[in-house]
Amino acid sequence: MPLVTTTPIRRELTCVTKYIIKMSRKNFKVATAEDGKTTLAKIDKTPTGKVKTLKDKEQIRKEREEQYKNFRINALKRRAKRMGLTEEQTEVKVKELLTQMDTPNSYLVLVLFNPNDQNLVKEALKNEGLVWKMMSNSHFFIDADQETLGTLRGIMPPSAKIYPYVKKKPALLPIVEKKSEKKPKKGGKPHSCLNGKQEKRKRYNVARFSKKKKAEFKKEVKSLKDLWKANKKATGKVVQFKPKKRSTGSKKASTDIKKAA
Repeated sequence: MPLVTTTPIRRELTCVTKYIIKMSRKNFKVATAEDGKTTLAKIDKTPTGKVKTLKDKEQIRKEREEQYKNFRINALKRRAKRMGLTEEQTEVKVKELLTQMDTPNSYLVLVLFNPNDQNLVKEALKNEGLVWKMMSNSHFFIDADQETLGTLRGIMPPSAKIYPYVKKKPALLPIVEKKSEKKPKKGGKPHSCLNGKQEKRKRYNVARFSKKKKAEFKKEVKSLKDLWKANKKATGKVVQFKPKKRSTGSKKASTDIKKAA
């Protein structure tokens, strides 16, 4: 039976064929021989990805450490300049920074373990002479350096998880604390009309007031109302239009004129 293919399938086959031909041509090059004939010669492909050796990785690590050291030194010099330190004082601080960067880090280590292994963990720490800061039935904290951290990784059970947190080293330059200014809150109408200050509304039990106190209270309320009305009038100007006078003529006059015309 003849093979019947639809148009989309034919197009796909054509594209695949073109791609195969294109890729095959990349692997060959045209070489002209002495007799004038052209022949195809196979090219040996090399891997596209670069292989990094241990020497390359070590060089990259040293370059990054040098970049980080220069970054810290330049940042320290900029801060010292802003604070008004002299060049001699700045050089002293730079030496202190280099000494601080060369000292090994100290860690606060968090260790998570299975509650069933609590006795095992305690015995392992006691055998190595390590003292923890705080311990529960599932985790403990301990101060450690690089050597103690390696010991912990060797004596803890395989299911335990170790999280070392580097302790922050002391600052070489004094830290200037910024004073935060409290911004006034936007929105909200003032409860009192005096100076626009927001005050809490106080409720008065007028029924228990004496006659004298009632009279004083009413007088104070009246003065506040008058002041509020005065402030309200001062905020905007009300322009009143004069009322229009109605016409005195008869409305039928216009219709009579139209009929006469």
